[in-house]
Amino acid sequence: MPVNKKQILRMIKLVALLKRNAYPNATTFVKILQEADLMENLNIACTERTFMRDIATLRQDFKAPIEFDHEHNGYCLTRPDWEFQAPMLADDALLTAMLGGRVAEDVLPSPLKEKVTRTVDNHLAVSDTSFFDRTFLESLLVASGNKTTIVPEVFEALFQAWRRRVVVHLTYKKGGTGEIKEYDFEPHILAAFKGNWYVKGYPRHEKKPVCLAVFRIQQVCKGSGTFMTDKKLLADTRKNGLFDYPKIEGITVRCAPAIAYYLYEQERAKKLKITAQPDGSLIVVLPPSPEHEALRWILGEGGNVEVMQPIELRKKVHDMAQKCAEINA
Repeated sequence: MPVNKKQILRMIKLVALLKRNAYPNATTFVKILQEADLMENLNIACTERTFMRDIATLRQDFKAPIEFDHEHNGYCLTRPDWEFQAPMLADDALLTAMLGGRVAEDVLPSPLKEKVTRTVDNHLAVSDTSFFDRTFLESLLVASGNKTTIVPEVFEALFQAWRRRVVVHLTYKKGGTGEIKEYDFEPHILAAFKGNWYVKGYPRHEKKPVCLAVFRIQQVCKGSGTFMTDKKLLADTRKNGLFDYPKIEGITVRCAPAIAYYLYEQERAKKLKITAQPDGSLIVVLPPSPEHEALRWILGEGGNVEVMQPIELRKKVHDMAQKCAEINA
């Protein structure tokens, strides 16, 4: 059983890669750790021989079902539901785990939030440090922003299916029409987005992915079969977002000086192209954006944003603002 903190941290990273089906091998893992040392200052870089010893330790001491996949030239887990019971870490690593758990408590729906709370409390109970206690953790306030209520049993069943990569049979109520539809569904991605939880995946035996709002799922039952996470779908979702909305290119707006401060704050995160004007206003080019998101932001700024391009979007803003003015006259 390992007692070396560096080995534990290496194995945590290794197991995370295995869980993501990244197929690490000795060469790629050594490179990943070298990059981690540079970016995260972890000081856990190792040799290829050390990597092989870590693989052996996981197999022997933790009964990890690890095998080499020749097709992908890397190691993989033959049982995705295997869990790594990592030994307790020192204070700095424990702090990271505790803070992550505290955030999860406020973001995750029931019943997972209660499970996270119990896990955090269990870690506090076995920790011999006086630095952590429940009062300390509760002083970290997290605004979850959850906008909808999710049936705990639905989220629990969906979460376990996503985690174990098993098919579920679910009943879904469409938002616009109220139509009830049933799916045999592969939950490839579970995501929190703007105060709501969504699951993205494939109806069984179909190739086109769909994204479902979890709060509209009426029931989740055990289905038949398993699946492997679609790495292409995951990569595409990370790049383009959860939803396959058409996006408008080249949206250019003039923003009043009153909102300039927060646009500068969000410039990098939202990939804005900002040009300051002599009067304090800003010319801002937005990244490719779905029309409904652009309209909501522009109208929500209450006259602080003027659309310059495209003209079609400017006209829609005018018409919607005029309608709003008429019904509120």
